[in-house]
Amino acid sequence: MIELPIHVRTIRTLMTMPCEDVGVGRTCRSILAASRATGLACDLSTSTFRGDRPSGLPVHSVMPPALSRLPFGLVRRLAERALHRRFLAALGDGDVAYLWPSVPVAVYESLARRGVPIIAESVNTRMEAAKPVLDAAYAALGLPPAHDITEARIADQNRRQALCTAIFAPSAATERAFAGTPVAERIIPASYGTWVPKTLPPRPPKAPDAPVVFVFVGAVCVRKGAHRLLEAWRQPPCGAVLRLVGDIEPAIRARFADVLASESVSSIGFSRDVATELLRADVALLPSLEEGDPIATYEAAAHGLPVIASEAGAGRIGAETGAITVVDPDDIEALRGVLASFAGSEELRRDRGAAARQAALGYDWSRVGPLRFARLFEKLGWSQGAGAPAPGP
Repeated sequence: MIELPIHVRTIRTLMTMPCEDVGVGRTCRSILAASRATGLACDLSTSTFRGDRPSGLPVHSVMPPALSRLPFGLVRRLAERALHRRFLAALGDGDVAYLWPSVPVAVYESLARRGVPIIAESVNTRMEAAKPVLDAAYAALGLPPAHDITEARIADQNRRQALCTAIFAPSAATERAFAGTPVAERIIPASYGTWVPKTLPPRPPKAPDAPVVFVFVGAVCVRKGAHRLLEAWRQPPCGAVLRLVGDIEPAIRARFADVLASESVSSIGFSRDVATELLRADVALLPSLEEGDPIATYEAAAHGLPVIASEAGAGRIGAETGAITVVDPDDIEALRGVLASFAGSEELRRDRGAAARQAALGYDWSRVGPLRFARLFEKLGWSQGAGAPAPGP
């Protein structure tokens, strides 16, 4: 059970963007639901909450059901103004503001003036560190940068982080990106995770001569190293196929049209049924150039798949357990060699898959969700009270 510090009443969470049941929204609600289940007094305020509401987690959304079905862009300005006004009004003495990306700097400034502790979530590497990495990757392809990191956005992020009491960094890479910055001492090491199935359904039967299926889950883009993977796949491993589960960046589609059209590659675009794709696959891939702590890696490991990833793609589970096979995405020949090794050895796939599954058990949301708040209270020297936690809202 999490006991709140004696002077803290409730962790009030704000997600300005719609809280979807995929991506960042799913990550946020999973952390809060897992922490709430162990006694943390917390809630969530968001413009729109989509999908099933976690049991026991108070959710406050400003969009009525009829309007929530409209494209968010049509009502964004109205919804965000109402959301921020209500969030700031709801904060009382002893509350802590837990802010997720897209919360504007004006909200940070308002909270700072009132002396409200501000805890932020760094879901990706700091923009100031990520931009040169991505700029170089696009330049190497002879393409203009297609990311949306600008100097203005970097300055805005730096202003927000300067106002924070503490910042959760979910991976070793996100931690390193804060080294040498004015907020380096405010970083709380954390991780993401997944809801690890206690038992896995049986995998579909495969014929003895069936190809080994390598699966890539996520946006098929430069940031996630898809261009390096597809370059390596110009010489695919013998007896292997590549399955892409995610929307393909136009620059990738144009540059690697021949590879994408080959018989050894299939793509289905974005899918909510990732579990089925993982059950049909033999090996998971994520050679990202820049990440926060990729959920795709945790999900693949939880399903017993061996995972081949870059250091960024391996995330916290890779750094802490060694259960992820880490490759340098810029070394194409080495990447081809690793792909061939896994394609050619069922024993290797089985052993590394079992290791990944075992490691994933330590990153179930029920553990890593509450752990981050325990680390936060310890880091800030907030002594926890005895007995039951403070009541929730």
